[in-house]
Parts: sequence; C-alpha cells; structure tokens
Amino acid sequence: MSVYGMIKDKFIMKDAWQDWEPYRKKLTKLILDTKPENILIVGAGRCNDFDMIGMASVVESITCIDIDRDSIQSSVGELPQDIQTKIDSECISLTGISEKDMETFCDNMLMTVRKMGRDITTESFRYELISGLNTLKEKLYGSEEELLEHFRGRAFDTVVCCGVYSQLFATLSFFLSSLISSVKEIISEPFDLESELNDMIREMNAHIIPVINNALKRTAAKTLVFGNEYSPDYPVEGALQCIEYIRKHMNPIEKHLDWDFNRAEGIIYDMLIQICIKMV
Repeated sequence: MSVYGMIKDKFIMKDAWQDWEPYRKKLTKLILDTKPENILIVGAGRCNDFDMIGMASVVESITCIDIDRDSIQSSVGELPQDIQTKIDSECISLTGISEKDMETFCDNMLMTVRKMGRDITTESFRYELISGLNTLKEKLYGSEEELLEHFRGRAFDTVVCCGVYSQLFATLSFFLSSLISSVKEIISEPFDLESELNDMIREMNAHIIPVINNALKRTAAKTLVFGNEYSPDYPVEGALQCIEYIRKHMNPIEKHLDWDFNRAEGIIYDMLIQICIKMV
C-alpha cells in the first residue's frame, strides 16, 4: 500500500455507522424536507451520514460523487438491489487534485528526503516541499466552469455537501505534519515550517471554496444543503471559509445539529447546516 493509502486508512472511522445514527436521521430529515425528486450528494464517501435507503425510498434518484471511487462503490454495494438501482456513483475531484496526484506528491517527497539523508538542510527541505506544494496548487480548478464540466450540464433538485470542506486538504495536512516531524529528528537546528505551510493550505481553501460553491449553486435547481463544523473559538480550516462565504453570498437558513463524530473519544461537533433556497 502507498503512503497516501495508509494515510487514507487513518481517516476511516470504524464506528461511524453506529456513532452517527442520531445525526444521520436528523440530517436525512432536513434533506427530505426540501421535497426533492432527485438528490446530488457531494463528497458522499462511505455514506455514513445519510440514510440512503430512506432517501431512495422517497426520491426518484440519488447521485453520489467523491474523489474516492472505492468508498462510494463499497457503501452503495452493500445496499439492497432495488435501492442500488436508484443510485448513481461517480468519481469526481472537487478541487482538481486527484488521488493519483496526492499519491505522487507523497511518494516524491519521501523519496527526496531519503535521497538527501543526513545531508538534508532546512533550506533544501523547504525548497523541495514548497516546490511540490506549488505543483499541487497548479492543479486546482481555476474557475467553476472547470468543475462544472464534470456535471455535463445536469441539474439536481437538492445538492447536499456536508462534512466536506474540512476534509478537502486534510490528508495533505496530515502528511505534511508527519513528514516535518520526521525531518526534525534529522536536522539538528530548530526550524518552523508549519505556519508557512498552513498559510499555503489556507490560500488553497480560499481559492477553491468559492469555485466549488458557485459550481454547486449552478448545479442545484432548487436547494443547496451545506454542513460544516462550527467552532467560532477554534475555527476548523476549510469549514470556516465555507460558512463565511455562504453567509455572505447565499442568504442561508441555518440550523444546528450535534454530530457524534467519535463517541469513544468524546468528540462531538456542532454542525452548522446552511440551507440555501434558490429563487426560481
């Protein structure tokens, strides 16, 4: 398994289906309250936060998109056959950065560090890291039209995007943090790259979130439902930018749901659900 594959595995919540049941029921009800005939679920992943059977029994069709094709197909594949016939799954990157791009970046950075070995310096490490990140940044969609091409002009009554924005670059952040920790054990002199790298990821979010939001707005025929971790005192990267953008540009109706993200560790998120109704 690649390094990127191992990182992805760390993000799998083993008890998500059980832990998220109360949140799943409430979120699904909010979605169905919009009275859709068809639904687009963005960043569907393993579908642990949606009652797919409940939704499919009410609507005509559901389309699930995610960067990870295997996650969607495995979760949909476990559903009853009559429900599966109503669900279409597609592999789409919301940012323009593919899983292959991430895998290549992680492998290249590890290979570079290994080649440098004990000769690695703060300057040489920073140069390689920033160069690699800039290569990833260049792959970001430059406009909403580039993302919209993947939807091929389709429109959906209700577009749902929940728990996604905090995850756009989560695996990238995790890899960078782990890599820096390892290199610090080699380089004797103290150095601080975290703040610079965090700024770069913040810039990537600031660029891509309006692109995604505007593309989804054009894809929704009636309603958009966004869900983001709400923590004013300790803002969640990605989630904060999305919340602020929607408040400024989409006039949302806001509701709060408790999300038992990890019951064993006592992690509960206040999920801000922003419902945006399009004026027809």
